[in-house]
Amino acid sequence: GGGYIAVELAGVLNGLGTETHLVTRKERALRTFDPDISDQLDQEMIRQGIHLHHNVGDDGVTKIISSDDDGKKVVTLGNGDVIYGVDTVLMATGRVPNTESLNLEEAGTGITTNSKGYIEVDEYQNTSNPNIFALGDVCGAVELTPMAIAAGRRLSDRVFNGQTESRVSYEEVPTVVFSHPTIGTIGLTEPAAVAK
Repeated sequence: GGGYIAVELAGVLNGLGTETHLVTRKERALRTFDPDISDQLDQEMIRQGIHLHHNVGDDGVTKIISSDDDGKKVVTLGNGDVIYGVDTVLMATGRVPNTESLNLEEAGTGITTNSKGYIEVDEYQNTSNPNIFALGDVCGAVELTPMAIAAGRRLSDRVFNGQTESRVSYEEVPTVVFSHPTIGTIGLTEPAAVAK
């Protein structure tokens, strides 16, 4: 994967002396970050000895075969590249909302989800059911714990403290990636700012 967890684990494992390969389906790690940041991170990971495999395709890792002789694995990537002599494969490929098991439709809630399974909400965490709210990762806006906490506080202010306009802003969200070196950023990426 190419997100926070994959980048952080690659840095830790490499720092401990493990030969580390980072496989990403797209053009770079942390691809939703400002290109200057993610490009610099790629250069630094290479300098530190991490092997980067970018643009392997949407299938990512397509096959893992274990050897009976030494227990090593052969890992085939979506673009046909092969990594030999692998001890362990860690998959940090992101997550999807676990809303299907809620049976929202069968329960008659009237709550709608989008094509990826995220619960659809407005800027006030209102779902399509006036008595049910949703916030955090299940809504797919900014999938960070502090943002879910902030959204929950604003929702609580609105529902229980009469602050009818209380809502969280997703525009200038600070975030930290514990990569090597550590990355901290806030606000729009340069391409998003230019587009806006």
